[in-house]
Amino acid sequence: MKLRRAAILVIGLAFVFGPGVGYALGLRQKPLDNRPIAAAPAASDGFGALDALGPWAADRVAGRTAGVEAKSWFDFNVLRELPANSKVVRGQDGNLFLAEDFTRLCQRNAQFQQALDDFAKLAEVIEQSGRNVVFTIGPNKSSVIGEDLPSVVPTGACALDGITQQNEILDTYQHPSWVGVREQLTGSQTYWKTDSHWSTTGAAIFSKELAAHFGPRLASRITTTPETITKTADLNVLLGLTAKESPPSLQVSTGTTVTPQPGWIAYDPLKELVGKERWTTRPATGLVPGKSVIVGDSFAYYALGNLRPLFADGTFLWTGHVSETEIVNAIRDSDTIVLEMVQRSMATTHMFSSATFRQKVADALTVAAP
Repeated sequence: MKLRRAAILVIGLAFVFGPGVGYALGLRQKPLDNRPIAAAPAASDGFGALDALGPWAADRVAGRTAGVEAKSWFDFNVLRELPANSKVVRGQDGNLFLAEDFTRLCQRNAQFQQALDDFAKLAEVIEQSGRNVVFTIGPNKSSVIGEDLPSVVPTGACALDGITQQNEILDTYQHPSWVGVREQLTGSQTYWKTDSHWSTTGAAIFSKELAAHFGPRLASRITTTPETITKTADLNVLLGLTAKESPPSLQVSTGTTVTPQPGWIAYDPLKELVGKERWTTRPATGLVPGKSVIVGDSFAYYALGNLRPLFADGTFLWTGHVSETEIVNAIRDSDTIVLEMVQRSMATTHMFSSATFRQKVADALTVAAP
């Protein structure tokens, strides 16, 4: 009984005084659970300050972050459990998947073909203005790593049927401006095991297919070199895990040097420089000439290291992080446009399949016509 009381006393003292001691020693708690650290109670709040005391202390208990991470590791690796309502699904051979892949496959599968056709209409509007255009889909990991899907798939047969149907559409779609890569990605480890995105190996495949679309001269210049990229990938982050992964990685080269345009930060595959990137590639001979813009999401961003060597003068715009107006203007001001959308965003309200956005682009290109 005395031992129990002593333990309770120690825990209580740590809870009450631990935050203050840790702060005095220079320890700062990181934001948790995608929210800011709870604010300190104010004396001016009177008794109301007591309501704020608990969250404030809990967020500042010494070692809280380490404790949360340790529990996440124990739950995942020992108990083999995922958090309730987890956004992540455990697959085979160490692969994790984004749960949203499966739920969207089930909910919106019937609209997939129409959404892709609408995406093609946007490309046609741009092409009719005399510009070069490519449109493509960044395949869901669940549509590529089929042999390592979970033994029990969220939404069951509905999602599995959706994968089969959408894979067939992506593999057989025909359009002069279409570059499909899903089937080419299935040959080796082209996605991170603990991330929802393709690795640089997958991005290298995309880069090669894109170069082939622009012509044999550019395609023949591509070489690849093994590289090492190590990070705590996004699905581990969602689970509160800190384990790092180093998948097979490749760096694409065209025998050129890529340089950020003056005033722009260099691309970093380990950081999300959300918004836009600008660069030049020299010597420019044999590359995609003129001004080019890549408009896409995180798939295009994580492929950027292997896409930049193809373009003499390039800009990347991240949809959802820059305005529609800026995207429309960039399309208007470019000679070559690459449009990318992740598969799970098809059949939603994505602007690439929106008639309203298509009309905005058409209007801008009409005004820009000589």
